[in-house]
Amino acid sequence: MRVLALACVFFSLLGSTCGGEPKNVGEPCSDNDECARGLCVQGAGGGDEALCTRSCASSDECPNGWTCSGATQDNVLICRRGDATPFGQ
Repeated sequence: MRVLALACVFFSLLGSTCGGEPKNVGEPCSDNDECARGLCVQGAGGGDEALCTRSCASSDECPNGWTCSGATQDNVLICRRGDATPFGQ
């Protein structure tokens, strides 16, 4: 049990979950599998950090302060912090 606890501490320092709840929109991530909505996108927060986000069709689907704009490399519109781009609403 102690080894499992130490492993969880190690993974949490790396930014990974250890059997915990999936991360919500806006939380730092390093892999799509960590995020509740399955999208970990670098730059979603307006900086270089990767954050969990979600796909969207309009800004109404995004958290307050976020807009539906920008597209992933797979051409999926995502919620991101900041003003909308010409690709979003």
